[in-house]
Amino acid sequence: MENLVLRQFEKRDEEAVYDLHVSAMKHAGIFIDNPELRDEWDKDLKNIPGVYINNKGEFLVVTIEDKVMGMGALRKVDETTAEIKRMRVEPALQGKGIGKLILDKLIERAKELGYQKLTLDVAAKQEAARHLYESREFKEYKTGKLGGQETIYYQREI
Repeated sequence: MENLVLRQFEKRDEEAVYDLHVSAMKHAGIFIDNPELRDEWDKDLKNIPGVYINNKGEFLVVTIEDKVMGMGALRKVDETTAEIKRMRVEPALQGKGIGKLILDKLIERAKELGYQKLTLDVAAKQEAARHLYESREFKEYKTGKLGGQETIYYQREI
């Protein structure tokens, strides 16, 4: 894709990141429209540098013609484990390799930061996302409910 840029989150991206987060979740049918829950669940998106970038993690965005069209994050769990978070791609661009690009860079960054294991969770109904993670050697290790959604938990060694 022309004018596609993968880069670290910048403060100016904050509103676009949140808008993409909401639109991608609504498109996937996993958005829970409860303001109290949203405030709690989305508070990390109000402090991306503190939660991710400055805490042995990462937050990447993909822009096309300077518009945020994809995102993904790496969050420290402990000294050896990080969690893949906030993987989102503009619905109209899903299936075009943007998610793979972000995920591969996050895996690479996790190795650079010295992590040995990655974890993530995904709604069971998000089959395309599950396929992406499984294609990158993530293995299911448990299932459960998160926010009322059937959720699959994955991990992989790196």
